[in-house]
Amino acid sequence: MRGYEFTERGKFIIVFLSIALLIIPAAVITFRAWDSSQSPLSNDPDNQIVQPMPNDPPPDVNGNEPTDPPGDGNGEQGSFNPPDEPDMPDEPDEPIDPDRPPEVGFIDINLTAGTMQFMFAPELQNALDTDTVSMLGEFLSSPRNTSDSKILIEVPALPANQTANLTSAITDAFSQYGVQQRDLTFEAYQSDSDYSSFVIVLTFIQTSGPK
Repeated sequence: MRGYEFTERGKFIIVFLSIALLIIPAAVITFRAWDSSQSPLSNDPDNQIVQPMPNDPPPDVNGNEPTDPPGDGNGEQGSFNPPDEPDMPDEPDEPIDPDRPPEVGFIDINLTAGTMQFMFAPELQNALDTDTVSMLGEFLSSPRNTSDSKILIEVPALPANQTANLTSAITDAFSQYGVQQRDLTFEAYQSDSDYSSFVIVLTFIQTSGPK
C-alpha cells in the first residue's frame, strides 16, 4: 500500500470528529437520564405542587387544611355575620284605671263658667300646693265673681280630722287674696274612692243679698 501523510488540516478534522463522537453520546445519555428522573414526578398527581388560591388562608402550623369560612347561605363563601339579636318586647304600660283620680297638682279652670277643680290629699297635705294657690288668683278674676256671689267649695265626706285639715288649708289659701271665710260655703259629697287624693270643686254662686 501507499503511505499517506496527514496534513495539519487533516489532523484537526480527525481530532474534532473524535471529540464530537465522545460529546454527542454523552449528551444524549445525560438528557435521557435527566428526562427519566423528572417525567414521573411531573405526571404523578400526588407529587404535583398545588398553588394556593389568592384568597385561601395558609394552613395551620400542624399542616392541616383550613376550614372554609361560613357562607352567605347561597353556597358562596363570605364574611361571617352573627344573627341579629331578637327585639325584646316593650314593657307593657301600667293599665289606666278610669276611676282613679288625677294626681295631686292637677288643676282645671273655666273662667267663663266660674269653676275650678284641683286635687287634694288630706293624709299627705296640710296646705294647698304652690301651683293651686297661684291658680286661685286667676279663678277670682272670673266674670262670675260679682259683688253678690259666694264661692261654693265641694269636698269629699271625710273623717272629722281630715275634713278640718282640708277646710283649714282652703281657707288659708283664699285669705292670701283677701277672701274671708264668710264668703266660702263648704258642701260635702259622698265618695267611695279608695284613693288618698280627692277632687275639690270651686264654683261661684249668686246670692240674693250683697256680698
